[in-house]
Amino acid sequence: MAAAAERCELNERTLYRYLADPTFRAELRQRQDAILGAVTASLVGLSGEAVATLRALLESKTVSDSVKCRAALGWLKHTRAAVELDALADRVAALEAKLLEGKR
Repeated sequence: MAAAAERCELNERTLYRYLADPTFRAELRQRQDAILGAVTASLVGLSGEAVATLRALLESKTVSDSVKCRAALGWLKHTRAAVELDALADRVAALEAKLLEGKR
C-alpha cells in the first residue's frame, strides 16, 4: 500500500480513505475489470499459436519426453483453471442477479 500511495503521490492514509469510499471502490473495480478483460482478450487471441506450439512440441522427434510431459501438463492445468474460473464467474453473476432481484 505504501508503494501504491507513493506512486500516486498520495499520503498512505489518503489512499486508505479512498479505498473506504464505495464509489471509488466501484470505479476501481470497473477499471480493473476492463484491464483484465483486455488482457484476457489478448491471451485468447494467442491461444491458436499456443496450441500450435504445444502440438509441435508433442509431435517433435527432437524434444524429450520430459519436455513434452511438462508442456502437456502445463496446458491442462491452465485449461482446467480457466474452465473453473469461467464457471465461478457464472455462479457469482447468478448470485448477484438474485441479490439485485431481492432488493427490488
